[in-house]
Formats: sequence, structure tokens, C-alpha cells
Amino acid sequence: MLPAVDKIFFVGVGTGEAALEFANELGIDPKLCFGDDAGAAGDALGLKKGVGTMWNPPAVSTMMDRNDEESLKAIGEAYKNAADNIGIQNLAPKEMKDTLRQGGTFVFKGDKLLLEHYDEKVGDNASIEDILASI
Repeated sequence: MLPAVDKIFFVGVGTGEAALEFANELGIDPKLCFGDDAGAAGDALGLKKGVGTMWNPPAVSTMMDRNDEESLKAIGEAYKNAADNIGIQNLAPKEMKDTLRQGGTFVFKGDKLLLEHYDEKVGDNASIEDILASI
């Protein structure tokens, strides 16, 4: 059984409109989803960015290993539906260079940081086990 979680927020590259579409496609409360269109949040957090962060075959292989075919299809369908609904140009940030930003996972309890993970390259995400252990 998962522990009770007070709030979880999702922040991604792109517009607020893209964040709303993300929420709608995945059945998430839109008040919990935000778009970081100009990359200010990513810059403030020190998230990695640039072409050099994009190619990472071992991490992509790991990502593929931890997702089954059904979940990968669901993600692909959600992106396709979002692109069909609002247009591919509206999913991406206004500045294409902002699509070259890696993410991170940060878990807080109040103002106390419980987990801090910076993705070094594509697919280098925090493990579900680490996230759940932190909460």
C-alpha cells in the first residue's frame, strides 16, 4: 500500500496549455500541473540542458526495462492525443532549445527536502523505489 501523499505537482517544459492537456490526457487534477515555458524553474533548480544531455543509450535501455509495452503505448497515445488536440507546436516550449532540458525529482515535506535527483541524461530518472522510500 502506498503512503498517503498530501500533494504532488508536475512541472514540465512547455506552455501552461501543454500542462493542461497533459493533465487532461492522464486524468490528473490540472491544478497540480505547470508548464515551465521559458525554463525559469529549470534554471533555478540547476537542471541539466543541452544537446550533450540527450543521447544516453544505457539509460534509455533501463527506462525501457522498467516500463512494460502497455505503459509505453499509453504514454505514446497520450502524446499523440495531446498533439491532435492542441497541435504539436503548442506542446513544445516556444524556444525549441528548451526541449533539450533534463528533469529532476524533488520530494519535500513542508520546506524539508527529502529527495533530490537530477537527471543527467534522457532516461536517467529517479527510481520509483527511491521516491516511495522518501515519502
